[in-house]
Amino acid sequence: MMHTDQKDAARLYRERSIEGASPARIVRLLLEGAIRRIDKAASVAANDPSSEFVASLSRADEIVTELSLAIEPEKAPELSENTLALYDFVGSRLRESMVRRDPKPALEGRAVLVQLHDAWQRIDEGRT
Repeated sequence: MMHTDQKDAARLYRERSIEGASPARIVRLLLEGAIRRIDKAASVAANDPSSEFVASLSRADEIVTELSLAIEPEKAPELSENTLALYDFVGSRLRESMVRRDPKPALEGRAVLVQLHDAWQRIDEGRT
């Protein structure tokens, strides 16, 4: 278990890394967080009620929901529609994993998040 001072230091580091970050960097960080939580869920016993399986996937689903709510369709309608469809797909796979207590659907969603992350990384680095 992490000591309280270490937790505070880690929280401050995360907050400072976000301050002044570009929108693309923030999206990348959120996608990384969702991917990490899916990986965490896949690493624990899905059928063990005391495992973090559902909690990790639930947090990943919350992040994906936040990302979809942040989309501004009026700026790029077609791109927004496609991205929303991808986020909807990922969310449905995460929820199916939670219901079935099976990591496979979440891992399908993870693959989509990795592709989105790679695209945002290229955007953030000025490559398209």
